[in-house]
Amino acid sequence: MGLRLRFLCWWTPNWVLSRELDHVSAVTSAALKSLLATCVDSKQIQRVEGKAQHSKTIEEKRSLMAAEHAMIVQELATAVGRDEALTLGREALFEVGRRLGVETREKLGVRSGSPKDLVRAATILYRVLGIDFNAEWSGTDQATLVVNRCALAQKYSEFTCRVLSATDEGVVRGLDPNATMTFEELITSGCPKCRAKIEFNNQRRET
Repeated sequence: MGLRLRFLCWWTPNWVLSRELDHVSAVTSAALKSLLATCVDSKQIQRVEGKAQHSKTIEEKRSLMAAEHAMIVQELATAVGRDEALTLGREALFEVGRRLGVETREKLGVRSGSPKDLVRAATILYRVLGIDFNAEWSGTDQATLVVNRCALAQKYSEFTCRVLSATDEGVVRGLDPNATMTFEELITSGCPKCRAKIEFNNQRRET
């Protein structure tokens, strides 16, 4: 495990949180807008342009990002229908998440096949988004990720959350190509907590 991973998991400075939040916001919104652009005219794209996030607090940036996500997802659903929007949105955002996971793995020295490294890296990324979670392990190759608090849930509908959760699932794949995560319960659907199953498919794992 890299020292940077251990340190940032223990304490993540606000300037790092702000910088990474800007990056996550930019790539997720860009992917959704690009997808929407294939389905609608330019006037609808202009309606979903987000506000500039310079000089905003981290909390304000999260709120603006989540509101923009919700707006674009709704426009996409209106254009192509909810089922198609769900499929297309999740496909696009899973790939965005996978790339974010790969970037994080390379920057922080996350070891493939190491559940502890994966959880530490996820802790940092979720801290950026204002998400508090814990991992409940069942043996060495399965866990349930339990989200206790999510700042984005205040702006997301259940449908938006189902689309955007593909980003999280992609991040886990990017952090470790042998790991998968699938959400089974969502706060936005009325559940008290989000729950997602994490599985490691490789036989050799580090601790």
